[in-house]
Amino acid sequence: MSLQQPISSSSIKQWAAEIGFQKCGIARAHSLTDAAEEFRKSIAKEYHAGMRFLERDIDGRFSPETLLPDCKSVVVVTYNYLTETHPKSSRYRMARYTWIQDYHVLLKELLGKLAEKIVTHYPTVKYRMTVDSSAISEKRWAMEAGVGCLGKNGLIHNEYGSFFVIGVLLLDQFCDNYDLPVPKSDCGNCNICVRSCPVNALENPFQVDARRCVAYHNTEDKTPNYNELAKEEYLFGCDICQEVCPRNKKVINNPLNVSKSSVFLQLQNDDLETLSEADFKRYFEGTSVIRRKYERFHSLIEAKRQQEHLCRMEPQEIIQYAKKVLSEEAEAVAKLTGYLDENFVNAVQEIIKCKGRVVVTGIGKSAIIGQKIVGTFNSTGTPAVFMHAADAVHGDLGIIQKDDIVICLSKSGNTPEVALLIPFLKANGNQLIAIVGAMDSLLAKEAHWVLNCTVSREASPNNLAPTSSAMAQLAIGDALASTLIKMRGFTTEDFAKVHPGGILGRRTRLKVEDLYKLNEVPSVCVEANMQEIILEISGKCLGVTAVVENGKVVGAITDGDLRRAIQNHEDVMSLKAKDIMTRNPKTVHEKTLAVDALGIMKNHHITNIFVVDEEEKYLGVIHIHDIIKEGIY
Repeated sequence: MSLQQPISSSSIKQWAAEIGFQKCGIARAHSLTDAAEEFRKSIAKEYHAGMRFLERDIDGRFSPETLLPDCKSVVVVTYNYLTETHPKSSRYRMARYTWIQDYHVLLKELLGKLAEKIVTHYPTVKYRMTVDSSAISEKRWAMEAGVGCLGKNGLIHNEYGSFFVIGVLLLDQFCDNYDLPVPKSDCGNCNICVRSCPVNALENPFQVDARRCVAYHNTEDKTPNYNELAKEEYLFGCDICQEVCPRNKKVINNPLNVSKSSVFLQLQNDDLETLSEADFKRYFEGTSVIRRKYERFHSLIEAKRQQEHLCRMEPQEIIQYAKKVLSEEAEAVAKLTGYLDENFVNAVQEIIKCKGRVVVTGIGKSAIIGQKIVGTFNSTGTPAVFMHAADAVHGDLGIIQKDDIVICLSKSGNTPEVALLIPFLKANGNQLIAIVGAMDSLLAKEAHWVLNCTVSREASPNNLAPTSSAMAQLAIGDALASTLIKMRGFTTEDFAKVHPGGILGRRTRLKVEDLYKLNEVPSVCVEANMQEIILEISGKCLGVTAVVENGKVVGAITDGDLRRAIQNHEDVMSLKAKDIMTRNPKTVHEKTLAVDALGIMKNHHITNIFVVDEEEKYLGVIHIHDIIKEGIY
């Protein structure tokens, strides 16, 4: 068997340059075991996000013989995609590689030309082309072939920068000369790309965390979050870490003869927003963008358009729109007064007579409103419990007892979960009250009492989010609860009993008698001299003393009264209590609520008030701070 003639490396590089490749390097084929181990560690950290195909045949990815048996040489070429043509759209940015023909197609076409050149001169050679599609690591082989080093942004760069794509041509024959591999990186202490990534996808330099990467989510992610993507700068791909790289600041003479200007670069912002599916195919045909389909492209454009519109609203526009929402909701609630009829009367009367509880149910936003109504019922004397409609048909129907009344909330009145409840309630003999927004619905027809909550439209921009309808349900629930409060004669004391904790409870429960007993009881008689008065005020530390006669408060002396006495009298020490006191000071009964006592003090601009019993006998004093420190304002 005769030995094959080695392929000329210099010839391959000459042909590559003539075809249009910017750089060409050649490496001897072998297994990159160290690179495979690094790749495994990256996979273990889940840096590949949802790209599960990367988990397959890791060893083969770094061993070219898996793609081409008896592979001897690995030829790596780069295609520069910098272009002087720029897109006219300022709002919808796309990575530079989308500005040219789809590089998968372009590089395979050019690699095919290179392969033909090689086969022409070396007919026995077998080859295989790969462009970001086969299971081989183009980046690692670019390093092995001396084409460039790995940057901290995970991309290969060299003296030309990093705006290029990589193609690989595997040969089953040796070449006469191989390039030396380059070090992993020559970035030194430069971290500008790491710092510039808006989502910290380069937190670990030389490795890209695709779970965070914008380019992954707007191109590869099968279930993208369009609202989150709309917040980012790029619509397709991402060039931020390349744009800031110092290597890409160099002026490079364009070595290519291939036209790189895409038709879509001429589109303005408005053009992209109104692009039809047919126009999408026409403008993006042949580019990488077409791979992502019109629906995905349009959804992201729409999400970004809406977000950009909101961000561009002037402060006054924001206020005006908020007022519009509130006005529409207020109008929806106001219309409910015209819907009140005997159904509401009967519903209230049935709840009053109910020997069981009120079971409130619903699904979606109606369920949330229902939970609030239950809270209001329970806090105002109507025993109630919430049952989610979805859970009800999966076992929670046991909540409902025979004596219970059921209130069902639904905008449409036709949701499947609600429909399944109706036969059970009929068989169980429960009264059904519907709070519903569609009077021709199944729920409205089957309920015993129907409370109409119809709204003409939602207050949200797209008439979808439950806003006016939810507010209408809430208002009807409050109307029911408030009417029941009136009919039950539910008092402030009753309210306090079920609200023992928190500020609300303290406001309805805390009384003056709970506070004055914690203080000293300053007191002097009407004939007390100045020394006695001063000692009593300073000794009891309340800034005031009562002047008492026959056990009743006849006057009050404050430290302010003492200062005024000193200013107005030369012989101040000869004065008596009756000479400087304020007669008939404000008093409160010991059973008065603390919140009411606070109101008296605020109305009369005083900081202390005396406490008396039913016979007006003096008991003590409270300071305004005693009430405030209890959380009552």
